[in-house]
Amino acid sequence: MSLLDTRELSDEELLAASIESPSRFELLMIRYQKEFLNRATAVVKNRDEAEDVVQETFVRIYRFAPKFDSANGTFRSWSLTILMNVARTKYQKVAKERGHAVVLEDEHYQSLKDPVDSHQDFVNKDEVKSVLALVDEETAHILTLAYIDDLPYREIADMMDTTEGAVKARVHRARGALRDALAKRGV
Repeated sequence: MSLLDTRELSDEELLAASIESPSRFELLMIRYQKEFLNRATAVVKNRDEAEDVVQETFVRIYRFAPKFDSANGTFRSWSLTILMNVARTKYQKVAKERGHAVVLEDEHYQSLKDPVDSHQDFVNKDEVKSVLALVDEETAHILTLAYIDDLPYREIADMMDTTEGAVKARVHRARGALRDALAKRGV
């Protein structure tokens, strides 16, 4: 397959081809470099840090390429989820080192598609455990399943006899309820 032929491949096809031929992964990097850098810069607010985020994102995408399943979403949504998780983690690390942090807005969370267990990187388990008493039992239960037990949304949906989308919505509402409870306590 020539370079010209690989440029016509979809992102998903290119990712699959890169597993056997790593040089093809470079085309995905070229396709997404600018968008990833812009999104990462918007989160971490520093170009150098954003470049580190993008590099780490591409490493993770390549590392987890064999686990990508297009039945769970597009390559674009999957890769952007990875990018946002890496950017958020980087932002929190840098903010902690500097001794201050700003809460990310709901729109950052709502833009994530969670195709593959991506919720696991959102919250520190100890932070969740320490504030579960502030929310109702149903909210505490969904937060425990998602963040303490690290269960994939699909598995939670099976346990609760509901859809993955319903679980995503419940987790999103639970995070909001938790933020509200923390705000009421002045935390």
